[in-house]
Amino acid sequence: MPPYRTILSNEEPYREPFFGGGSVFFAVKQLFDQQIKTYWINDLNYDLYCFWQCAQENIELLVAKITEIKQEYDNGRELFQDLTREDLKLTDFEKAVRFFILNRITFSGTVDSGGYSQAAFTSRFTDSSIARLTQIAPLLASVKITNQDYEELLFAEGKEVFIFLDPPYYSATKSRLYGVRGNLHTSFDHQRFADNMRQCQAKWLITYDDCPEIRKLFDFAHIIEWNLQYGMNNYKQGAAASGRELMIKNY
Repeated sequence: MPPYRTILSNEEPYREPFFGGGSVFFAVKQLFDQQIKTYWINDLNYDLYCFWQCAQENIELLVAKITEIKQEYDNGRELFQDLTREDLKLTDFEKAVRFFILNRITFSGTVDSGGYSQAAFTSRFTDSSIARLTQIAPLLASVKITNQDYEELLFAEGKEVFIFLDPPYYSATKSRLYGVRGNLHTSFDHQRFADNMRQCQAKWLITYDDCPEIRKLFDFAHIIEWNLQYGMNNYKQGAAASGRELMIKNY
């Protein structure tokens, strides 16, 4: 059973400071919907924030533009090169379009931190993947979406708040997975994060990689080991590597 399923039904606000692809949020939203009164999702990656904001406010236009670009480009590498030019000056809407396309055509969907993948262009940037975007908007209705430091969600006022956190992993600081050339991974301060979580009065659950450093930083909390298959886009495939993870909670 998902760890959040047994504790969320009576909660008021749900917050997710490191939203990313939102898989946990979408599962929670479909399970509980109106049982949870308010949802607040956040990500420090501005382009990703633009994508979710556009998906919430103007999904039809977003889908139409992405479809138009897909029909325009037969050459995936040319598309990648056009979207990664350093002289690009984009509106927030154009950043949203760019983010989705790069997520679909780069290795493991790492956008600005990964290189072009012909296999991804062929198998992941498809008409069906674009059409599925229309399913997102109803789930984002009335959801608060922000682009702030995660700390804002930890200490904002609220009663019986539940916070799910999936921060950059400690062992990934050298892998440059997130942000422009991985800057959001390599610059993440795990000590500051642990200090903030110690002070956070809300009920919270963190997923982290299992390593001695994280166990030491969170020795004040309840730590549970579990196994997870890695792979941002191929986690359901047998080839995805398996690794030991930690669930860390304060309840």
